[in-house]
This record gives sequence, structure tokens and C-alpha cells, in this order.
Amino acid sequence: MRYWEAVEASVTAADAIAECKRHSVDVVMRENDRAIIEVETGEVVADADEHGEYAGSDILSFLGY
Repeated sequence: MRYWEAVEASVTAADAIAECKRHSVDVVMRENDRAIIEVETGEVVADADEHGEYAGSDILSFLGY
């Protein structure tokens, strides 16, 4: 996927977690609100939308892109 496609994409929790792990960032989905959080710091990587998906732009921004 190209950068601009990824920015505009909506991704599942599994896809968001896999992308973070590819960049050596350990994340989990918090059960109470389905937010993806970094394990080490507790920082929120991305919040789920009303469909339970995550904005690709949130993931990329957290990863520094």
C-alpha cells in the first residue's frame, strides 16, 4: 500500500497491531474502549471509530510518518 492510501485507509485492530509490531512497537487493544495502546508507555496509538476500525493516519502518525 502506498503512503497516501495508508493515510486514508481504515484498518482492523489486527492490521493496526501487526503494523506496529513490524516497526518493533509492542501494542495491545484495550478492552474497555478498543483503543490501541503502546504497552511500554500506555500511550494511545489510535482510537476505534464507530465501526471498530482505526484510521491509518493515526497509526502512521504514531509511528512517525
